[in-house]
Amino acid sequence: MTQDEFDAAVNRLIAEANLQSGDAKAAYEADCLDARNGAISRRALRSSILKNALDELRAGYDALLEKIQKELDESLAALYAEEGVTGTPGEDVEDAPYEVDYTLTMRDRYVIVKNYYLAYDDMADALSDLQEDEIAQDYLGSYYDYLLQLLLLMQA
Repeated sequence: MTQDEFDAAVNRLIAEANLQSGDAKAAYEADCLDARNGAISRRALRSSILKNALDELRAGYDALLEKIQKELDESLAALYAEEGVTGTPGEDVEDAPYEVDYTLTMRDRYVIVKNYYLAYDDMADALSDLQEDEIAQDYLGSYYDYLLQLLLLMQA
């Protein structure tokens, strides 16, 4: 992967997170407005019911922002992960074009498979091959989706 492709992938991840957080903020503000308008129509604008409802909306909004930030952090950490991480061989799968070692941490497994697919010259081919790679799905578990999303972003 060239530096320009790498930078573009980072920028796409950040832009996507910003879009998600902007949508979350707009939804939160609309929900707060609806709660206030409902309180006005019920003549309960200064009641603790409205305060509790707004506190609950804020807690949900904060949790969603935290989730978006965590996903962005994980995606960026995966993207910035060191190239060429290896480990000791464990339970190898002979059909895999990359090292399959179940004794490695999930992060190390992810880095090995990510490096293999990012070495492709054409990201569309890499994405197609990854989608057909059943070994990677089993080997990476939930990290498989992160790699799939990364390749989808890089293809665009």
